[in-house]
Order: sequence, then C-alpha cells, then structure tokens
Amino acid sequence: MNHETMTQLKISKYLDVKEARAFARKIKPELSADQPCVVVDLSDVEQIDAAGLDLLLRCMLAVAKRDGSVRLVGLSPQAATVLELTRMDRIFAMFPEASEVLPCFEVQPVEHADQEPARQHSAA
Repeated sequence: MNHETMTQLKISKYLDVKEARAFARKIKPELSADQPCVVVDLSDVEQIDAAGLDLLLRCMLAVAKRDGSVRLVGLSPQAATVLELTRMDRIFAMFPEASEVLPCFEVQPVEHADQEPARQHSAA
C-alpha cells in the first residue's frame, strides 16, 4: 500500500496575496513528491480574497497532477462562508479537525506559510 506524505499548513487571519505567495513558496518543494497530501488549516482565517481562492485552486490542481489530494481542516465560520458562496466547498475534502486526517500519513507540519517548515516524520 502506498503511503502519502502529508504537509500541513496553518493559514493566518488573512488568506490574501501576501499569504498566498508565502504559501506557494513553502508548498512548492512538497509538490515534487508522489501522491502529496496537503492539509490546509483554515481555523484562524477571518478573510479570504480572490488571490487566496486562486491559491487553493492552483494548489489542488498541482497536487492532483501528482495523484495527491488537498484537504481543508478546521474551517473558521468566515472561511466556510466564502467557500460555500463560491461553491468551492463542493470540490475540496473538508474536515472539522486535522486529527481526523492524520492517522494514515507521515506528517510534515508547517505552522504558518510565512515561517520555515518544521519537519516531523512518524513511523510507517
């Protein structure tokens, strides 16, 4: 059975152009893995602009090309509303908490997109 590598990213209050650029820089190396699993924590998000929505879609497309998946966790009420209004809630796998996604994967958490990645690997 293939094990995916999961990368967690916690987004700050505003998923805007600045955060999107930082996110894209941090996630780019992870996208070279086979079957990447990107988990985006939106629990602190208060606002998402068009650049943030575009980032999520581009990330999903890049991951899908590698036969992976993007999962959104801990959606704040504001993030959930924006995703529902844009109907993006229909195309992303969403979970109330990251712990519901974690058990099957090796974990490589990143606290915020603008911080250096902290790597941890669990035993397979």
